[in-house]
Amino acid sequence: MPQLAPHIFELLHQQGVQHAFGIPGDFALTLYDALSASEIEPIVMTHEPCVGFAADAYSRIRGLGLAVITYSVGGLNMVNAVAGAYAEKSPLVILSGSPGVRERQERDLLHHKVKTFDTQRRVYEEVTIYAVTLDDPTTADAQIHRALNYAIAFKRPVYLEIPRDMVYAEIEEAVHRPPPAKRTDRDTLAEAVAEALEMLNRAQSPVILACVEVHRFGLQEQILRLAEKLGVPVCSTMLGKSVFPEGHPQYIGIYNGEAGDPYVRNLVEDSDCLLMLGVFMTDINLGMFTAHLDPRRTIYATSERIAIKHHEYPNVLFEDFITALSTSTDLPHHDPSGITPMKPRVAPSPGKISMSGLLYELNQFMDSNTLLVTDVGDTLFAADDIQMQEGTSFLCPAFYASMGFGIPGAIGAQLADPFRRAIALVGDGAFQMTGMELLTAKRLGLKPIVIVVNNGAFTSLRAMGHQDADFVRIPSIDYAQLANVFGGCGMVVETSAQFRQALYVARESDTFSLLDVRIAPDEVSPALQRMSELFARTLKG
Repeated sequence: MPQLAPHIFELLHQQGVQHAFGIPGDFALTLYDALSASEIEPIVMTHEPCVGFAADAYSRIRGLGLAVITYSVGGLNMVNAVAGAYAEKSPLVILSGSPGVRERQERDLLHHKVKTFDTQRRVYEEVTIYAVTLDDPTTADAQIHRALNYAIAFKRPVYLEIPRDMVYAEIEEAVHRPPPAKRTDRDTLAEAVAEALEMLNRAQSPVILACVEVHRFGLQEQILRLAEKLGVPVCSTMLGKSVFPEGHPQYIGIYNGEAGDPYVRNLVEDSDCLLMLGVFMTDINLGMFTAHLDPRRTIYATSERIAIKHHEYPNVLFEDFITALSTSTDLPHHDPSGITPMKPRVAPSPGKISMSGLLYELNQFMDSNTLLVTDVGDTLFAADDIQMQEGTSFLCPAFYASMGFGIPGAIGAQLADPFRRAIALVGDGAFQMTGMELLTAKRLGLKPIVIVVNNGAFTSLRAMGHQDADFVRIPSIDYAQLANVFGGCGMVVETSAQFRQALYVARESDTFSLLDVRIAPDEVSPALQRMSELFARTLKG
C-alpha cells in the first residue's frame, strides 16, 4: 500500500514537477522529510509570499507547480499569492503540514492555531478550486486524484492539508478514479465549429485576439496554425502577451481599448468577425472597460464559455474547440500582405535615460534565449511596447496586479525553463517587497538580470493624479550596492549608453545582475500615460 505524502510527490513528479517551493516549519518537518526523499527538489525561499509567486510562475510555464508550507503562519502568509494564481488561472498545488489527527483530539490550544483547526483550510477554500484535509486513509487517494484533475482541467490552485501523523500513513488506492472534471460533447462541438466556420467564411475583416488561456492550455501552435491558415491580423491582451510570436508579420500588438495603439484598436473594434480566444474580460485587459466589442460579431472561446454571437455551446472543452477549428479544411484565407506588424512606441533616448529609451534598449537586447517577468506598476504597462522574440516567454500579474511578483516570479520561471535567461523588470517599490529573494537566486546559482526602475515613487499612483501626495513617495537606497552585498553584480545606470553596456555585462556575468536604473519620477511609459488618463476618468465618473 502506498504511503500518503510519498504517493503525492510521485504523482506530481510524473506530471513534470521537478521543484517544490516552500519554507519548512515544525508542522511540516515530516512532510519535508518525505519531500527530500522524493525526486522533487525542495527550493527554500525567504518568505511565504515569495514561495507563492515563484510556484505560480513555475506553474505558468510547466503546467503544474508545487508549494509546500507549514500550518497557519506559513499557509496564511501565502494566501495573497495563491489568490493571484487563482484569479489568473495558474495550476498550483499547495501542500500544507498541519497538527496531527491525534493531536487535534487531545490538545485544544496548539501553537499556530487561529480559531479552529480547520481555519486555514476554510480560508483556502476561497482561493482554490478544491481544498481538503487528507485525514482518512480510505478516501485520501481519490481526493488526491480529484485535486490534480481539477488543477489540470481548470488551471486553478488546489489545496491539500496533511496532518503530520498522516505523512507516512498507508492509504488505500482508489478502485475507481474520479471521472474527468470536464469533457466534450462531440455533437455540440461539431455545431459550434460549424457556426464558427460559417461566420468566418462570410467575414471580410476577421481578427484574432488571443489571451492567457492559450498559454495555460498549451495551444500556441494551434493558434499559430489557425492564424496562418486564415491570413488575418493577430493581437493579444496584456495578460496574454507572448502567446503569439511577436516578430510574426501578422502580429499587430496589444489590444487595450482606448489605452492601446489606435491602429490595433480600430482593427479589433471594426472587425466583422473577432475571434476572442482565451480572453479575460478584465478592466486592465480592456483599457478600463473602454473596449467596444460587439458580441454579435464575436467568436468567444474560453475554458468556461464557448459563445458564437449570442449562441452558447456548453460541454465543449476550450482546447477541443481550438484544435477542431485550427485543423478544419473549410477555413477561408485572406491576404496578409496588408497587415502592419507591431511597431513599439519607443525610441532611443540620447543622454539621460527615459522609460522610452529603456524599453527601446531592452527590445534590442532580448532574443529567443531570454524570458521576461514584469512586476506591477509602470513596469507592467510598459510591456505594451516590449517586443518578445518567442512565444510564452512573458509572465506578469496583469489581472490580479499584486506587487512583488517580479523577482520570485523570475526565480520560478528560471527553474521551470532553465534554457533561457530570466529578466525581471521591477519598480523600486516592488523590489522593496520581495527583493531579498535575490539571496535565493545566489544560493541556487541562478543568474537572472534584474532591472530596477529607481525613481523613489509608486509611479503608477503618481500618474493617476497623486503627483504631490506623500504616500506615493518611497525611500530610496543604492540598489546596485545592495546587490553587491548579496553576492551579485550591481550596476548603476543613468544613461541609455550605460544601460546598453550594463545589459551586455549582465549577459556575461556568472551570477545574478541588478541594474539600478535612475530615472525621473515623471518619466512614464506611453501605455501608462494613456491608462492613467482613463483611470482618472473612471474615478471621476
